[in-house]
Amino acid sequence: MSRVAEVIKRVESELAEFWSAPDESRAEPAPKTRASTMNFVAVGSRAEVERLKEQAEDLAETHAGRTLLITLDDRLDPLTVQADWSATCRRAGEVPICYDRVEITFGVAAAERVASVVSALTISDVAVIVELAPGAPNVLGDALAPICDRLVFDSAETCIERIAAVARETRAPLADRAFVRTFSLRELVARFFDDMPEATRAIRRVEIARSAGAKPDPAALFLGWMGSRLGWTFESRGAAQPGAGGAVGRARGADGAPIEIALVDGPPAPADAQAWRRLDGVRLWTSLRGEPLTLGCVRLDKAPGTVRWTMEGARSADHLHPLGYRDETWVLAKTIDSLEGDRLLREAVLAAAKWSAL
Repeated sequence: MSRVAEVIKRVESELAEFWSAPDESRAEPAPKTRASTMNFVAVGSRAEVERLKEQAEDLAETHAGRTLLITLDDRLDPLTVQADWSATCRRAGEVPICYDRVEITFGVAAAERVASVVSALTISDVAVIVELAPGAPNVLGDALAPICDRLVFDSAETCIERIAAVARETRAPLADRAFVRTFSLRELVARFFDDMPEATRAIRRVEIARSAGAKPDPAALFLGWMGSRLGWTFESRGAAQPGAGGAVGRARGADGAPIEIALVDGPPAPADAQAWRRLDGVRLWTSLRGEPLTLGCVRLDKAPGTVRWTMEGARSADHLHPLGYRDETWVLAKTIDSLEGDRLLREAVLAAAKWSAL
């Protein structure tokens, strides 16, 4: 029997013994009530394991189930797999609800077995959600993407080309933490065109401001979203060719010219903010019935949680809109809750990767 098979057999046996044993914490021992809402598979580097454990604990408050923490350690014997498990019970009224977590570390050669190991240890009949943390080894992510029911990532931490490469290898719906965080800003930009969709076909310039930093550029995903909706073809990082095929219709720049893309570097995000770069504002130059129209959705310098939403030219408007704040546990839960396919995000990721590679 291989080392991998031995580890799977041991973990399965010990988990089965735990779940079959009565709950001794009750006055009269009774079977444990198991929370089986999903299988959550978090893949990361050794340095990320502690953070992933904390994340799993927070997530279990609303999405209890089985969590598998997967990593690779090149210090192990290449054929070795190490595994450990733990279980937690918490009370929901009078009934204790129990869930478990399995931690698995692969040697370099054993990593090719990760898909079979995860398939053997996940709970049947519930979804398998795989999150690739920024440090997830490629060999693990590549193997797990094709077998999951939803693939979660964070384009604020992982380069968009890598995300696109993994996305091409799976039919599973995609979910992006960064896409969730920027929902309000994208919705406000889309709102410009609610009652004047023809203005999308006259956009001649897009200007995106974002905070400086070493993390992936958030402009990529925004441009991928906008370009995929409007049927743009990116010729360079500074220009998009309007064309057919967009969700809104055929887009044309001024006099058929390419649409200009301008990127503005702002100051780094505040020290107390998350490490990723932030979208600070979007400005669009277009026209409506032949009259110039400038649109802006820009964070306030002294209140970055609020944007100023403006129209100048053919139409006039000036409003303040709070973007709202959600912690990362809420963001992760939001990426998990919608299990239907997300064609919009997939198309945005693929378009963003094309722009980023130019």
